[in-house]
Amino acid sequence: CFGPNSCCDYLFILNGPAPTSPVLYNNCVASPGTITATNATGCLTFSFVSDGSVQLGGWAATLSCVACGGQNSGLNGDCTNSTFLCANVASQAAAPGPGIASNGCAGCMVGGENYSNWFNISIQTSGTLAFTIDPSNNANDFDVAVYGPNVTCGALGSPIRCTAAASAGNGNTGLGNGAVDNSENVAGDQWVAPINVTAGQTYRILINGWSAANSPYAINFTGTAGLNCTPLPIELESFQCIPTTNNEIEIHWVTASEVNNDYFIIERSIDGIHYEEFARVQGNGNSNQTLEYIVADANPVFGINYYRLTQVDYNGNREIFDPSSCNYGDQLKKIKEVLIYDLNGQLILQQAENTADLKTTITSLQVPAGMYMLYLVFEDGTSQVRKFVKI
Repeated sequence: CFGPNSCCDYLFILNGPAPTSPVLYNNCVASPGTITATNATGCLTFSFVSDGSVQLGGWAATLSCVACGGQNSGLNGDCTNSTFLCANVASQAAAPGPGIASNGCAGCMVGGENYSNWFNISIQTSGTLAFTIDPSNNANDFDVAVYGPNVTCGALGSPIRCTAAASAGNGNTGLGNGAVDNSENVAGDQWVAPINVTAGQTYRILINGWSAANSPYAINFTGTAGLNCTPLPIELESFQCIPTTNNEIEIHWVTASEVNNDYFIIERSIDGIHYEEFARVQGNGNSNQTLEYIVADANPVFGINYYRLTQVDYNGNREIFDPSSCNYGDQLKKIKEVLIYDLNGQLILQQAENTADLKTTITSLQVPAGMYMLYLVFEDGTSQVRKFVKI
């Protein structure tokens, strides 16, 4: 056993997000009491160490959290707040912490983020993507991961290039320098292979500093691919339509970021070829936050419905995204009976039904032109009342 109290088992509490953070507590007898992070990241690291020499009765530690106000949520320590790059960066300040969300925890980054900066790039011309991370102080250790192509922060997957090599004292790291491997651990040579990229693709880059003492660094692109200096108007994470049990279809989409986004146009089609606009939704201008939008189609057709999303900039430029389709009807309850009342409450028509196709049912009702109250009775015993106009 080791330590001032001859303990065999130790709990270490560190003031920061990394194993190299300052030690606040390393004991096994005295309680640490309440310990609060005072570093810029708002993080504490807990580490348990045992020498395995004897087996005793053991001890317990209770860990709890309070609201955190110090993390790096507003800077590019999070993937969703990544910085858009299209040229070399002469001096990028090292991150004060890992941000709020831990995104870079796959591939060679299994140790997680320590002092991380996130960047995103868009490919203008096809070629090779390569770059050098050049620390102003070569004693600092930086790791690199690249995610893509065309991935979002909520679904990064594993990095396609990753080096966690111990670069402290050895200078530069990155993609290129003759490397042919795609990933390497701490024992690597600090370099992984360039990526063959195609115009229109996007990539996420994580530069992860190991210790809080990290100094600024330069980012120099050395490949043959050209980078696009016009950021994408929106980064679309998902777009889908979802039938509901109340005779509607919800059109739902999520953006990870928006730049000069004026509004969205939602179009629908019954054949997937001919579309017509049925809704417009105001965009959020400029945003680095995940935003969700929902529009309801109260009059879908029975069967396959197609929806298409178009984004429009303040300057009138627009981008059309791939459509989404869903089958409307399978989730609906069958209508057993229809009752029609005029606005005075007088019963006008009563007839039996055996269908879930509400739109066809209403169209076929033999009543004079006017406004009515429609009372639907379903097979499961539930009912629904709605207004409709017969033209």
